[in-house]
Amino acid sequence: MKMAELNQKPALDIVYLAISALYNNPNNEEKERASQWLGILQKSVFAWTIADELLHHKRDLESCYFAAQTMRSKIQHSFHELPLEAHVSLRDSLLEHISQINENTNTVIVTQLCLALADLALQMPTWHRAVLDLINRFSSTHTWPLLEVLTVLPEELESRSVRIGENRRLELLEDLKTCAPTINEFLKHCCNTNCDNMSVNIKIIRCFTSWVSVRAISLDGIHFHIVLLKAFDILVHKGEGEKQSVPGAMHDAAADCICTMLQCLEDEHQALEMYLFNNIMTLEVAYHMSVAKEDQEKSMNYCRIFTELAETFLKRIISQCNGESQPYAEQILDLVLVCLGHHDYEVAEVTFNFWYLLSEELYQTNTKQLTDIEAVKH
Repeated sequence: MKMAELNQKPALDIVYLAISALYNNPNNEEKERASQWLGILQKSVFAWTIADELLHHKRDLESCYFAAQTMRSKIQHSFHELPLEAHVSLRDSLLEHISQINENTNTVIVTQLCLALADLALQMPTWHRAVLDLINRFSSTHTWPLLEVLTVLPEELESRSVRIGENRRLELLEDLKTCAPTINEFLKHCCNTNCDNMSVNIKIIRCFTSWVSVRAISLDGIHFHIVLLKAFDILVHKGEGEKQSVPGAMHDAAADCICTMLQCLEDEHQALEMYLFNNIMTLEVAYHMSVAKEDQEKSMNYCRIFTELAETFLKRIISQCNGESQPYAEQILDLVLVCLGHHDYEVAEVTFNFWYLLSEELYQTNTKQLTDIEAVKH
């Protein structure tokens, strides 16, 4: 394996040898040589067909991972290498690879393929309403990879990891908003048909969160959304008298969902605001239960939610402190203060940014009422 630039497409057997050396050869020098050569291959125009062929052959886990990662990297960074007439064949090939995914397919490979397909959809203007095409093709047969693609699509758009112009980005966001009703129906269907499938339920919540985070799903009437209800059901679960508690990954997904909802709140969504406030207030018991069970990860999740609630409602907390009645502010502050009593510093540390923001807001406001309140307290 020479280190010079590739002038012609290497034989597939040589690629397999290099991949095997990278992952299995005990000799570090051989590993390094294989890594360098494969890096050169990935940067070459031959990587497109090599990756596609490796994925079709499915010889072993290592070659499939290398191929999926290469395909994603090429689409993300070197899409300009492909002529326009090759875009459709690349899309069809990726769709075919997605259709071959089953319950035994390694999740890392699935993620890379889904990212590749999402990045392609973002950069392929001729693929109109890609989301609807994907749902029509995979919703009844490949729920798992479909949910993954639909999750990473808004994330890739938001992360700006794909090199597209601002006009194209805005166009894609409008396209996602147009597809949102179909997404909502699909997620509802998934919830109703996969009640006991933990893995799928996690993906449902993550997908919903992803679409909400880019404002593709409207917040109007969203407090009736089945996925939001599911997220709170997971978080309010205390595990009393039950053999199995909520798995950590599912709890994380539910907490992320609620935090995202709070971050997206706007003044005109008062019904959603009160829904979130009232339901988060009920989580204090579950928080104490997580502390009693020494489940730090779940304690951290509750603390994140309580702190996000306080940061979201910060200006209203200050404005209520200016008036005579302060129960609204006190309830939220009490929740955050509860977290400060946790024995682990990392949990309490989650709240620190809120206290900084509160101090800054109080300093900036500096009204007579606030000064009087502080004087009474001290």
